Amino acid sequence: MFITQITVYLENNQGTLRSLTKLLAEHNIDMIALSIADTLHFGLARVLVREKDIEPAIAALRENGFMAKTNRVLCVGVQNQPAGLDSVLAIIEDSDISIEYMYSLNYILGSRALLVMRLSSEQMTSEQIAEMLDSKGVTLINQTEINRL
Repeated sequence: MFITQITVYLENNQGTLRSLTKLLAEHNIDMIALSIADTLHFGLARVLVREKDIEPAIAALRENGFMAKTNRVLCVGVQNQPAGLDSVLAIIEDSDISIEYMYSLNYILGSRALLVMRLSSEQMTSEQIAEMLDSKGVTLINQTEINRL
Protein backbone atom coordinates (compact mmCIF):
# COMPACT_ATOMS: atom_id res chain seq x y z
CA MET A 1 0.00 0.00 0.00
CA PHE A 2 2.88 2.38 0.66
CA ILE A 3 5.56 3.66 -1.67
CA THR A 4 9.02 4.92 -0.81
CA GLN A 5 9.88 8.57 -1.24
CA ILE A 6 13.35 10.05 -0.92
CA THR A 7 13.59 13.34 0.97
CA VAL A 8 16.70 15.41 0.32
CA TYR A 9 17.63 18.46 2.36
CA LEU A 10 18.99 21.23 0.14
CA GLU A 11 20.89 24.37 1.00
CA ASN A 12 19.04 27.51 -0.06
CA ASN A 13 21.72 28.38 -2.62
CA GLN A 14 21.59 28.85 -6.36
CA GLY A 15 22.49 25.65 -8.21
CA THR A 16 21.78 23.22 -5.37
CA LEU A 17 18.77 21.66 -7.09
CA ARG A 18 20.79 21.30 -10.30
CA SER A 19 23.49 19.50 -8.30
CA LEU A 20 20.85 17.01 -7.15
CA THR A 21 19.37 16.41 -10.60
CA LYS A 22 22.81 16.21 -12.24
CA LEU A 23 23.97 13.63 -9.69
CA LEU A 24 20.92 11.44 -10.26
CA ALA A 25 21.34 11.79 -14.04
CA GLU A 26 25.00 10.76 -13.80
CA HIS A 27 23.85 7.60 -12.00
CA ASN A 28 21.15 6.99 -14.65
CA ILE A 29 18.36 7.39 -12.08
CA ASP A 30 15.04 8.59 -13.48
CA MET A 31 12.93 10.81 -11.25
CA ILE A 32 9.28 9.83 -11.52
CA ALA A 33 8.20 12.81 -9.42
CA LEU A 34 9.82 15.81 -7.78
CA SER A 35 8.35 18.23 -5.27
CA ILE A 36 10.24 21.21 -3.88
CA ALA A 37 9.42 23.02 -0.65
CA ASP A 38 11.43 25.57 1.22
CA THR A 39 11.87 26.70 4.78
CA LEU A 40 13.76 29.65 6.17
CA HIS A 41 17.07 27.77 6.32
CA PHE A 42 16.87 24.94 3.77
CA GLY A 43 14.84 23.40 1.00
CA LEU A 44 13.26 19.97 0.78
CA ALA A 45 13.23 17.92 -2.39
CA ARG A 46 10.83 15.01 -2.30
CA VAL A 47 11.73 12.54 -5.02
CA LEU A 48 10.14 9.35 -6.33
CA VAL A 49 12.26 6.86 -8.22
CA ARG A 50 11.74 3.24 -9.19
CA GLU A 51 12.35 0.73 -6.40
CA LYS A 52 15.59 -0.58 -7.95
CA ASP A 53 16.98 2.98 -7.84
CA ILE A 54 16.14 3.89 -4.23
CA GLU A 55 19.28 2.53 -2.55
CA PRO A 56 21.66 3.65 -5.33
CA ALA A 57 20.12 7.13 -5.19
CA ILE A 58 20.46 7.37 -1.40
CA ALA A 59 24.06 6.12 -1.57
CA ALA A 60 25.03 8.56 -4.32
CA LEU A 61 23.38 11.47 -2.55
CA ARG A 62 25.05 10.75 0.78
CA GLU A 63 28.45 10.13 -0.84
CA ASN A 64 28.16 13.58 -2.39
CA GLY A 65 27.28 15.43 0.79
CA PHE A 66 23.50 15.50 0.59
CA MET A 67 21.42 14.66 3.65
CA ALA A 68 18.82 12.19 2.38
CA LYS A 69 16.35 9.77 3.93
CA THR A 70 13.43 7.62 2.87
CA ASN A 71 9.81 7.96 3.95
CA ARG A 72 6.77 5.79 3.42
CA VAL A 73 3.95 7.69 1.74
CA LEU A 74 0.69 6.84 0.04
CA CYS A 75 0.11 7.21 -3.66
CA VAL A 76 -3.57 7.65 -4.44
CA GLY A 77 -5.23 7.26 -7.81
CA VAL A 78 -8.13 9.67 -8.26
CA GLN A 79 -10.58 9.82 -11.12
CA ASN A 80 -9.16 12.24 -13.67
CA GLN A 81 -12.37 14.26 -13.90
CA PRO A 82 -14.12 17.07 -12.03
CA ALA A 83 -14.63 16.19 -8.34
CA GLY A 84 -12.20 13.25 -8.54
CA LEU A 85 -9.84 14.74 -5.97
CA ASP A 86 -12.67 16.27 -3.95
CA SER A 87 -14.24 12.86 -3.35
CA VAL A 88 -10.98 11.56 -1.85
CA LEU A 89 -10.46 14.71 0.22
CA ALA A 90 -14.01 14.37 1.59
CA ILE A 91 -13.17 10.88 2.89
CA ILE A 92 -9.96 12.19 4.46
CA GLU A 93 -11.73 15.15 6.08
CA ASP A 94 -14.64 13.04 7.35
CA SER A 95 -12.13 10.64 8.96
CA ASP A 96 -10.33 13.45 10.85
CA ILE A 97 -7.08 12.87 8.98
CA SER A 98 -4.60 15.66 8.32
CA ILE A 99 -2.74 16.14 5.06
CA GLU A 100 0.87 17.00 5.89
CA TYR A 101 1.68 17.47 2.20
CA MET A 102 0.56 16.33 -1.21
CA TYR A 103 1.93 16.53 -4.74
CA SER A 104 0.97 15.14 -8.10
CA LEU A 105 2.79 12.95 -10.58
CA ASN A 106 2.86 13.71 -14.28
CA TYR A 107 1.52 10.24 -14.96
CA ILE A 108 -1.93 8.75 -15.34
CA LEU A 109 -2.59 5.11 -14.46
CA GLY A 110 -5.59 3.94 -16.42
CA SER A 111 -8.08 6.76 -15.98
CA ARG A 112 -6.63 7.91 -12.67
CA ALA A 113 -4.42 10.88 -11.90
CA LEU A 114 -1.75 10.06 -9.31
CA LEU A 115 -1.14 12.00 -6.10
CA VAL A 116 1.40 11.38 -3.35
CA MET A 117 0.05 12.10 0.13
CA ARG A 118 1.61 12.18 3.57
CA LEU A 119 -1.30 11.77 5.99
CA SER A 120 -1.49 11.74 9.77
CA SER A 121 -4.07 11.21 12.46
CA GLU A 122 -4.07 11.23 16.24
CA GLN A 123 -6.48 8.27 16.22
CA MET A 124 -4.99 6.04 13.51
CA THR A 125 -1.62 4.66 12.47
CA SER A 126 -0.44 5.06 8.88
CA GLU A 127 -1.45 1.46 8.20
CA GLN A 128 -4.94 2.06 9.60
CA ILE A 129 -5.29 5.18 7.45
CA ALA A 130 -4.34 3.19 4.34
CA GLU A 131 -6.73 0.37 5.24
CA MET A 132 -9.56 2.82 5.87
CA LEU A 133 -9.02 4.59 2.54
CA ASP A 134 -8.90 1.24 0.74
CA SER A 135 -12.11 0.09 2.46
CA LYS A 136 -13.85 3.28 1.28
CA GLY A 137 -12.91 2.58 -2.33
CA VAL A 138 -9.92 4.91 -2.65
CA THR A 139 -7.43 3.48 -5.15
CA LEU A 140 -4.02 3.05 -3.52
CA ILE A 141 -1.07 2.66 -5.86
CA ASN A 142 1.71 0.32 -4.72
CA GLN A 143 5.45 0.40 -5.39
CA THR A 144 5.18 -2.25 -8.12
CA GLU A 145 2.77 -0.04 -10.06
CA ILE A 146 5.11 2.95 -9.60
CA ASN A 147 8.00 0.85 -10.94
CA ARG A 148 6.06 0.31 -14.18
CA LEU A 149 5.63 4.03 -14.89
